[in-house]
Amino acid sequence: MATTKKDQKKEDPCWNGYEQVGTKKKGDKTVPNCVPENKADAKK
Repeated sequence: MATTKKDQKKEDPCWNGYEQVGTKKKGDKTVPNCVPENKADAKK
């Protein structure tokens, strides 16, 4: 069964090797703030 883009957004909004650290505004939209995993560890 093929997954759709909607299904992927529900699971994890970030690419492999990135993790979500809150959200940010991009224009009029609120989007996930995805950062590389090694930088996210340094911010915690």
